[in-house]
Amino acid sequence: MNLFDMAKAATTVMHLGSLAANAAKVLTDPNSTDAEKKDASKAKKLADKKMSDKNPSKMYSGGMAHGKKHMYLGGDASVTDNAGLRALKKASPEAYTKITGRNA
Repeated sequence: MNLFDMAKAATTVMHLGSLAANAAKVLTDPNSTDAEKKDASKAKKLADKKMSDKNPSKMYSGGMAHGKKHMYLGGDASVTDNAGLRALKKASPEAYTKITGRNA
């Protein structure tokens, strides 16, 4: 089975990453034939596309304010306690709980 067929059948990110690494090795190997390089190139492109589909960006557009683009976290992302959140926790525990989903 060639690399491209294996990339079509692969479903896990770990397997896709391994296939992409093997394809990169074939592409840089001076002893590889043109057919092997063509197959490896197709396999690497497909594996990279499948991996990006499985790991979507966790940042989403929040719109424009004051001429700047703003982003927000979405999906299963979490907010870490930075200095501002720690100060908010002291000043307003209700707001802190609302933002983070954790009790103050």
